[in-house]
Amino acid sequence: MAWILRLVKIGAEGDVPAQDVMEIDRPDDLGDISDLGLTLSETKRLLAALQQEIVAVQVRQHAARRPICSRCGDACRVKDYREHVVATLFGQVTVRLPRFRCAACGGIEAGVDWPPYCRATPELVRLQAHLSAVMTYRPAADLLKQLFPVNAAKHPETVRRHALKVGEALLECAAITPGTMAPAVVVTLDSTFIRSCEDGERHLEEPIASAVS
Repeated sequence: MAWILRLVKIGAEGDVPAQDVMEIDRPDDLGDISDLGLTLSETKRLLAALQQEIVAVQVRQHAARRPICSRCGDACRVKDYREHVVATLFGQVTVRLPRFRCAACGGIEAGVDWPPYCRATPELVRLQAHLSAVMTYRPAADLLKQLFPVNAAKHPETVRRHALKVGEALLECAAITPGTMAPAVVVTLDSTFIRSCEDGERHLEEPIASAVS
């Protein structure tokens, strides 16, 4: 069986053509359980293709706008275009964004107010920081590579850099609005038995301590 995933924009004026995103071909029987539904590789390609199409539509609509000059209030016109490569959770996209020039005073207006060093979406950066909090950078990068079509964050150094950036932002927020310090630290003790010894040997008991603030 074959399916075609078609992207159709709703709420638009006029005849807007649909865009075919991806053709999916799967067996029409369930003789093999591995043929059930979509595979991980198909899902990653589907998400990446869908992300590309949605971003392309957003860029076209943004380029059609004409901002007002922040200096004199006159209308601006397109000066040139700049390409930005941005890593998202569902694949890397290239965004061709316009820059504008005021027709009256010649001032330059940026198409977006993104920071010039912005190369990843906040969602991807937050997920990288969360994974880095529970595992090392290399397994975190490998997990993202296995589950998502992320082609800009495969290297553990990228994950490390984004995680440290989030940590710095949290430290700045804590400096502005300091939290309430815990009055004390509560330490609890537990124990477990090690039973992997040979017959006739003594079972060992290992105490384990955990701290809860």
